[in-house]
Formats: sequence, C-alpha cells, structure tokens
Amino acid sequence: MLPRLDELFFAEGFDVKTSAIAKVEGDVFELLEAGALWNAAAAWNGFMDTGEWKSKNFSKPPTAVPTPTRKIAVVKLPRGYDATKLFLPEIRQGILAHEAALNMQGLALGLSSPDIVGVRLPYPLPEDLICFTRNAESLSVENLEKLEGAYKKLEGKIDSTGFLFAVAVKRTTRSDRLYQPLFEANVLKYLIEVVLKGAAFRFYAHLNSFEGADVVRHYKAASLISLARGGTPTKAVDVLYLAESPRDSAQSVLNDFPLFHI
Repeated sequence: MLPRLDELFFAEGFDVKTSAIAKVEGDVFELLEAGALWNAAAAWNGFMDTGEWKSKNFSKPPTAVPTPTRKIAVVKLPRGYDATKLFLPEIRQGILAHEAALNMQGLALGLSSPDIVGVRLPYPLPEDLICFTRNAESLSVENLEKLEGAYKKLEGKIDSTGFLFAVAVKRTTRSDRLYQPLFEANVLKYLIEVVLKGAAFRFYAHLNSFEGADVVRHYKAASLISLARGGTPTKAVDVLYLAESPRDSAQSVLNDFPLFHI
C-alpha cells in the first residue's frame, strides 16, 4: 500500500484535517472565479474605450454600447474587510454617521464583507488604475498578488452610485451557511439604495454545488428593501448560479454589465 503524501513528506503523525482541505479548496475556487471576472471586466473596459471587442475568451454582451465613462473593476475582498473603505471619504463619513447613530441605541448595521465586488471606475481613469484594463494572463505569483491586493487601489475612490454588484462565492453550501448571502444581500442593498441613495444594486450567489441544502427554495427570499417600498418585490439574491466553470460564471455576470446604466 502506497503511503499518503502527507506521511511521505512530513513527520509521522502529521494529519491534514478535512476542514483544512475544504478551506483551501474554497479559497482556490474563489480565486479562479475572481480571476475570470477580472478578465471579463478587462475585456469590457477595452471595448468601452475602443468600441472593438478584442477578447477571444468572452463574448460581447449583445446590448453593450461603448462608453468610456462606464468602465468596471471586479475585485476580490479579503475576509473581514470593511467594504465602506472603497467609498470616497465624504461618502464613507455618511455611512459612519449612520453607524454611530445606531451605536448610540445599542444597535449595529452588521455589514459583512462580500467575497467579490464590482464597482464603477472613476473617469478619467487615473494612471494607477490602468491595471483594471489589462488581463491577468495566468495565476502566476505576480498575478495572484494583483488579484489579492487590487482592492487597495480602489480605497477612497468609489462614488455612491459606483458600487454596482457583489458576488458571494461558495464551493459548497451547508444548510447552516445558507443565510449568510441572504443577510449580506439585504444589508448591502439597504446601505447602497437607502443610506447612500445610490443606483440599483445586484447581488449574485455563485455556488459550485447545490448539494446538501434546499438552495433554490431558500434563495427565492424577497429583498426586504423591495418589500418595504411596495410595488413589485424583487429577490434579495438577484441571481443564483451553479458555478461549474469560472469562465462561464464570469460570462454570466458580464452579460449583465449593460444593466448598470449609471
């Protein structure tokens, strides 16, 4: 019987826990999704500037109209990150004031950090943000560092109408974790659409598997903001997507880019 790799390369008794393996698999899955979305956004941004679709990996959304002011960045956020840091300082102050008012009453908004966000890039595009118009050709060390740290380049630069969408990325879905994306979606939609009076915001849930939980039924939950406003209610999670190919996942989000008209 062949020895296990962990026994062959490490000391006797070394044991890789199943939970540790699952975490690494989840991190890799999220990176692949983030890399594909980065390249989809780069293809979009090139089209916005030139009017010519040059990407061979992604198809142009049929209704896309080249407009230099409508470039988009899609970035991965670290766990526990305060996503409000992406906003312009004066806009973030409004969010902090809202939080302070809640804190005085022993309350909190409870904002959690989404895995991936899409934001409208400033126009004209500053030199330090040109990277968002260029592909990540591989998962080299250099490109991994770029994908992991790109959010830092956007800190303090996003307008209230510039927070367009978020993507919750999950390799597996346990029943006890089903409600995290629903909570994130409702809080973010309240923050963007009510507190900041920004543009309509979309929330995507990309799951590598629907096994182990009644995902489709749970993600029919209505957006609390849409219910409070009256009229036609909408979902909290706008799109539930079975993510089996990073390229296809990215194309599905890219197809929605023309929806963000502001």
